[in-house]
Amino acid sequence: MTKNIDKKTYATPDGNTLIATYSCQPLLINTLNMAKGFHDKPHQHAWHQIIFPSRGLLKCSTDTHQFCIPHHRALFIPAHTWHESRAQQDTTFIAVYLNPASLTHLPASSQPIEVTPFFRELILKLRQSVVRDQEQPPGILRLLAVLEDELSTDKDSSLELPMPQDRRLIPIADELLSHPGSTKTLAQWARQTGATERTLSRVFQKEIQLTFPQWRQRLRLMTAMTLLEQGLPVQDVAHEIGYQSVSAFIEAFRLAFKLTPQQFKHQRTIE
Repeated sequence: MTKNIDKKTYATPDGNTLIATYSCQPLLINTLNMAKGFHDKPHQHAWHQIIFPSRGLLKCSTDTHQFCIPHHRALFIPAHTWHESRAQQDTTFIAVYLNPASLTHLPASSQPIEVTPFFRELILKLRQSVVRDQEQPPGILRLLAVLEDELSTDKDSSLELPMPQDRRLIPIADELLSHPGSTKTLAQWARQTGATERTLSRVFQKEIQLTFPQWRQRLRLMTAMTLLEQGLPVQDVAHEIGYQSVSAFIEAFRLAFKLTPQQFKHQRTIE
């Protein structure tokens, strides 16, 4: 999971067909459906993209990060960024493609977006109003400028998991991605990898800008979203990802995502 995306597996998706067909438009919008387990293989776009699930849950990967995108978040991906997505549940998402020639002040790296009520209504308004084969009216261009401002706000790092590239950290990340409930300590990992605990801790902090416990907790909470989407009870999810206390899990989830696990399970999707 920590290795770079194999770009040889690239297959042109619908987005690139739209971009090639309507290359003079400032933006394009498409609504896509993915069945549970669908894998959108590694690809890139010449335009920027916003991935916005209206229902379901997507896991997206770039060369250096993994992202968990539920139905109350979105993901911005800069043009020419290799990425792939997997549907953890039956998922519908709104794909917004932004022409770099029309927008010049956007983030330089992929980042999750907190979907405020205003941002949600802005995307829905654009989806209803944009016409592919006609010149866009001035009102759409003004909305596009507002969208550019929204994308320039601080990113939501709670759904972002930086992936280590150091050879000493890769086995740790790989095992925890497969078994997020593992309680193995960094001292135990040190004995297994041959590096000292202090060295592993220092490399983790330097390369990822997170401590080992912070990185593991973020992985666990992102995994929890997938399990909650699958319908598992909150107590089972807490134990599956390594929490001995259900109340501690609920509080950690609430602090990270601004809602409880139960609220996440019952949150309404966008029509």
